[in-house]
Amino acid sequence: MEASQAQDLDEIRQRIKDLRTKLRSIRDERRSLIEELKELRAKRRELIEKIRERRAKIRELIEERNKLREEIEKLFEERQKVIEEYRKARQEATEIRNEYESLMAEVGIPERVLRRRIAALERRIETQPLSRDAERDLVVRISHLEAMLQTLLEAKKLKRKFIEIMAEAERWRFFIRDTGERIKALKTQISELNEQISDLIKELDEIRPEVDKLSKEIEEKSAKVDEMKAQMDAIFQELTAARETLKKAYEEMYAATRQVEEQLKSKLAMVALEKYKSGEKLSLEELKALIEAGYLESGPPAAG
Repeated sequence: MEASQAQDLDEIRQRIKDLRTKLRSIRDERRSLIEELKELRAKRRELIEKIRERRAKIRELIEERNKLREEIEKLFEERQKVIEEYRKARQEATEIRNEYESLMAEVGIPERVLRRRIAALERRIETQPLSRDAERDLVVRISHLEAMLQTLLEAKKLKRKFIEIMAEAERWRFFIRDTGERIKALKTQISELNEQISDLIKELDEIRPEVDKLSKEIEEKSAKVDEMKAQMDAIFQELTAARETLKKAYEEMYAATRQVEEQLKSKLAMVALEKYKSGEKLSLEELKALIEAGYLESGPPAAG
């Protein structure tokens, strides 16, 4: 083998070795990057799941808040109606009380006194001898007293009605108070829900940039992984080409060696043939050369 050929082969082998080393280095680095990508993607999935959970919770809280607002609106409408009825009842009660007080002031005498006077006048008519004028005068007085009594009875009816209206108004007042407290409590609940929603939105605002940052890092590392894959493919192609070159060089070298060997064998066979013809003793190598060259077909001569 010539020195230049040996040098070429050494260079190819060194090139293959360098390419293998480079390929392993890139492959190891790429595997490390792929592991990092797995961790980054797992972390991003975790954050995305947190975002989904918080969005679902926000929707749930908003739905609950809307229901509370609807309840407040319903209570407020009922409360406004009752307030209007309460005002009407209070106004009617005031009018009845004024009328009652007017009737009582008009009579100015208690009912029992009126009844006692009427009874006394009726007994006088029944028990005492009276002239026609005196009896007529007593009857007129009794009629007057009975009219006053009737006025008092009407006043008593007004008083009972006043009490009934005030009792109903009091129930409405309690309802107004209770609904007011209920509305206040519901508004407090809504305020608490708003705080929870606000906190969740704040968390989302903090998580989203993290997801964006991870996505950008994943994109960059994925691009790097793809780039390294392309580098590996190129190196592999180059390595394959170098191997093919080395194989071809070995084949050419082997062919050249075989050719030289064949030439040497042929030359040796020719020399041996001359010796054989001259009757000289042949060595084993010379005899083998003659046989392989086909010069001896019926057995070899004796070797020295």
